[in-house]
Amino acid sequence: MKTTQPNPAQVPPAQWLPRPEARPADVLRLVCFAHAGSGAAPFVRWARHMPDGVALCPVRRPGRETTLAARPLTTVQAIADGAFAALSTLRPLPTILLGHSLGSAVAYEVARRMHAAGAPPTRLIVSARRPPHLPDIRPPVSHLPDGPLVDAIDATYGGIPAQLRAVPELLAMMLPALRADLAASEAYRVDLDPRLSCPLTVCYGVHDQALDPARMAQWQAVTRGPTAIEPHPGGHFYLLERPELLDRLRADLAAEAARLR
Repeated sequence: MKTTQPNPAQVPPAQWLPRPEARPADVLRLVCFAHAGSGAAPFVRWARHMPDGVALCPVRRPGRETTLAARPLTTVQAIADGAFAALSTLRPLPTILLGHSLGSAVAYEVARRMHAAGAPPTRLIVSARRPPHLPDIRPPVSHLPDGPLVDAIDATYGGIPAQLRAVPELLAMMLPALRADLAASEAYRVDLDPRLSCPLTVCYGVHDQALDPARMAQWQAVTRGPTAIEPHPGGHFYLLERPELLDRLRADLAAEAARLR
């Protein structure tokens, strides 16, 4: 039986955006989009590292954390539509978009929607994701049975903790969101026109088995703005495993907030 994709516009903004709205003194917003299977949690932990004047806004896709009962979305475009609609309810602020892995594709699509609405992001930061106009170097896995799916994800990304694999009930609760996200990632294809105008930073781990480092510079095709390519030590989850990278991001955000005051 064919299933109907949930309407992302019907998901309340508060479910997409679990953190409170920006404080009156905030002059810059950092919006974060997580990797496949994840919710807002990886970036909520960054809250204590945010400099004065910066509002942290992690985005939580339906079907995880406190929205576990919601049906996950299965296309990048639907996820971006819902996220953009939720973000549009917030007080306007200069906005930096940051995405990791699947989150990079979502961040890019949200940037396109912001650009079309006449309010482009201040910067787009993409991490651990192939350029959106290039095919995946890996075969699809979202259709696999649960066991082989978990094995394939763990072999490529090393992203399923042993303690989670040891509790089948918890793993079973996580798999629908992970499978939906992987299906969205695998099906995502894009026409780059119209190009963005914002600056772009492209980051990746030099030991990431899911990527071909030689292709990462092709991200620059998505924007007319300046592009910086930044390889970092580590694998697919380097961004969440290296505290010095968060320290650097914090310094960059502080400088941008100071410029906006």
